[in-house]
Amino acid sequence: MSHRRNPGKLVDEFRGRQQNIVFPETVRNGRLVDVFLWKGSPNPALAQRIAAWMFGLVYICAGLELFYQTVRERVENGFSIGVVFLAAMSLAAVLLGIRVFRNGFRRHASSTMRAGIHTRRP
Repeated sequence: MSHRRNPGKLVDEFRGRQQNIVFPETVRNGRLVDVFLWKGSPNPALAQRIAAWMFGLVYICAGLELFYQTVRERVENGFSIGVVFLAAMSLAAVLLGIRVFRNGFRRHASSTMRAGIHTRRP
């Protein structure tokens, strides 16, 4: 192996591989995942697409289950402020799930992106 001739190269390779699992990089990677799930990407990788679909389905199913529990609560105990709160929570979960699920699909780049005009927001 070439590492026997140059042990410093082996150490450099290990450091390069571990950069994604030490503190500053984990925060950056976590932020990138959050941004992708919320805003999406024009051309996500297959793993990103599947993850977005799975997260979206989890939120949608949780929202529908909460809505089912809300309907049961209303039938058993009648109308109350708790029922309204649960209905609002279930609606929010379903809408969040739809948004995240939708980010798993490819999008066409906008006309400014195709023209080479990129606007960056801080």
